[in-house]
Amino acid sequence: MSQKARLLELVDAFIEGKDQSMRLVNEIEGILVDHYLETSVFEELTEPLALYRPGCGAPYYGVAEMADTLREAREAINDLE
Repeated sequence: MSQKARLLELVDAFIEGKDQSMRLVNEIEGILVDHYLETSVFEELTEPLALYRPGCGAPYYGVAEMADTLREAREAINDLE
């Protein structure tokens, strides 16, 4: 499986509510750092991924905010090389 396919699989799992764990978010972040560091997707998702803390409130991202962010970024992720 390509890194892009794995990234999309993880993003879809989060958006669909199958897995919204810190582990999954950390895996998304790891793929972006290792393979897509110089992309707009990395720039767009770096802060939200780093601030994902379900149930902690502002300034952190909760489940709904992270799902919205990933939903908005999904098309750009799909366009990655």
